[in-house]
Amino acid sequence: MNRNLAEERWREVHHLILNAKRIVCSTHVDPDGDGLGSQMAFYHLLKAQKKDCRILNPSPLPEVYRFLSQLAHFEQYDGMYHTSWLRQADLAIIFDSGDYRRLRLLGEDLKKFNIPTLSIDHHPHLNPSGFSYALHDVSACATGYLVYEYIKYAEKHVGSGNGLSIEIAKGLYLAIMTDTGSFRFNNTSAEAHEMAGELIRFGIKPYDVYQQVYESTPVERIHLMAAALKTVHIDGDGQLALFMVTRKMIKEAGAKLEYVTGFTDLVRSIRGVEVAVMFHEIADDRCRVNFRSKGRIQIDELARRLGGGGHPFAAGVTVEKPLEQAMEYVVSAIRQEIKVQLKKAAIE
Repeated sequence: MNRNLAEERWREVHHLILNAKRIVCSTHVDPDGDGLGSQMAFYHLLKAQKKDCRILNPSPLPEVYRFLSQLAHFEQYDGMYHTSWLRQADLAIIFDSGDYRRLRLLGEDLKKFNIPTLSIDHHPHLNPSGFSYALHDVSACATGYLVYEYIKYAEKHVGSGNGLSIEIAKGLYLAIMTDTGSFRFNNTSAEAHEMAGELIRFGIKPYDVYQQVYESTPVERIHLMAAALKTVHIDGDGQLALFMVTRKMIKEAGAKLEYVTGFTDLVRSIRGVEVAVMFHEIADDRCRVNFRSKGRIQIDELARRLGGGGHPFAAGVTVEKPLEQAMEYVVSAIRQEIKVQLKKAAIE
């Protein structure tokens, strides 16, 4: 984003915040480290500004991120319990969600109570109509980086009381670490490393954050992973890897739905594979399909055509079909997509 444009857009955001007394911080259903870290950092920033602020999310804190409950109060939105507080809110800030529908009941109630919504995000916006305002930059490595930009803006233009605290720094580091794949994905920019460097100088210990997220795995997740890896199929000429996670596997492993996070990244690491696809059976007639690409094949447009979305090399879609039919439906499409893109690359 052009720096002058960034200044102007952050000025608009700051004006919204300045004129709001009660603010909701939220993120998408089934939140990840970027959404949670971004909202936690912003929550503490707003608290430092003496705002009445709560974190209200459409789904509970995932087990892998439970350690964050020691740093902020994360609440799952309850239409009965939170209504009296919510209807008096002046602003809702939604982090890391390009689709308003992913707010579920919270999104419906925000509309019902006519509460202005501000989206801060780095995804392509699929359903932006629900948001009143948006600061949206797909070039940013993570939503957490945009929050960091706002903190820099606030320090420059507002002064004391708007800088880093250990809670803010940990939220920002979590956001950028998880969304860059621990600084190994193609979205890892020089700015990402510069931001991480400042957070480390402030006092963040990278291994502590990494260990809490990636080295506290329940044994049930390992059992589920083992079952899923047995289903890996290398398709065609070896550039496409497919695998599945069924409800039976989850039950037999004593696992949880959220434990599948990261499986597709692991399968993508197979030598020669360009795209990995996980078919996660959710119900008799519904599957979640995750796409991960090494970088030669962009899969976000395909995901959008199928009704989903995401980033060029990490995307997903929910298919309202039984597992076998979902696989037939998606595999033919991804085969064709790989063929077309590789042929186009060869010509160029």
